[in-house]
Amino acid sequence: MKLKSIKILENQNIPYRLIKLSEKGVSFNDVIKYAENDINPDEICKTIVVKDKKGNKYAFFLKGSDKVDFFKAKEIIGQKISIVSYDGLVRATGTEPGAICPLLLDMPIYVDKRIFETEKINFGSGDHIYGLEINSKDLDKLIKFQICDIS
Repeated sequence: MKLKSIKILENQNIPYRLIKLSEKGVSFNDVIKYAENDINPDEICKTIVVKDKKGNKYAFFLKGSDKVDFFKAKEIIGQKISIVSYDGLVRATGTEPGAICPLLLDMPIYVDKRIFETEKINFGSGDHIYGLEINSKDLDKLIKFQICDIS
């Protein structure tokens, strides 16, 4: 079985590294603890899915150690938002927290500008046991997004 996210990378001829975890990774700290190969904590990214009052979903992609600034997020979206529930997340993304892959999302994606401070980034693949690492400059070849200051 080949992950859908890997097929996307290969179809776009984007070089990548598969990061295997020894145990299910859900959090930033899990990735550091369970990565079987060397990883740079500064390159770990996460995807946070939020919703507005109408139920419209948005994704924020930021460094794993950063937090979403909800005041800035409200300014970006134009209204108050909240983090989606577990069930809402699974329905919107087809996966659970910790495995979300920005390449597989069908919603507006906002990428924090700090993502581009490192040459490489790594993020969820759609599977809790694997992460993906790509050159940060290749992200715009894979998904449509807006760069913002969200952390």
